[in-house]
Amino acid sequence: MPIKRLYHKLTTDTEATGFDSDTLVERRKDSDVKGQRLQLIVYTALFAFIVLAAYGYYLIFNLTHDVHSLSNDVRQMTQSVNKMSQSVNSNMIIISDNIIRMQESTALMAKIVAKTMPEMSNNTTKMTQIAQNVSNRIDGMSTNIQTMSVGIVAMQRDMWNMNRTFSNPAESVMDSMVPWSTRKNVSHGPMPFQRPVR
Repeated sequence: MPIKRLYHKLTTDTEATGFDSDTLVERRKDSDVKGQRLQLIVYTALFAFIVLAAYGYYLIFNLTHDVHSLSNDVRQMTQSVNKMSQSVNSNMIIISDNIIRMQESTALMAKIVAKTMPEMSNNTTKMTQIAQNVSNRIDGMSTNIQTMSVGIVAMQRDMWNMNRTFSNPAESVMDSMVPWSTRKNVSHGPMPFQRPVR
């Protein structure tokens, strides 16, 4: 090991140190212990550095992969936004054309309604007058029907009187002259006419 060889080289040179053999043995033991400790520390540090370097490489690799995915997503999103803006522009042109046509149709309808409203008002007035005339004629017909009903009732009474007079004149004269007449089931004539309640 390079570190151990360095310590051995420093401790084996007796002329450079100026110590006797026993002191050199103890110093060699101390140097061996220190060399082992130093090796443990160095190897542990190297292992930790390798682990940290591998973990850092893993993090950097994932970061680059995520950045690459993010750039692809941003590119796709930019394309989608461009397509959407083009679609919105084309649709807005169509919508504006439809709005202009709708405004023209509304203006035309307003003109037609403005022209036809007086005629509709006149026709409505005429229809109201015609309905009023029809109502008046119906009232007149109702009055005439009531008058005809009164006349029919009068004719019915007259016919009943004539029937009573011409059915048995002798018996009717005797019954009217003799107070002890035996005729009991005498008809009182037709019922009087009653006007309907309106």
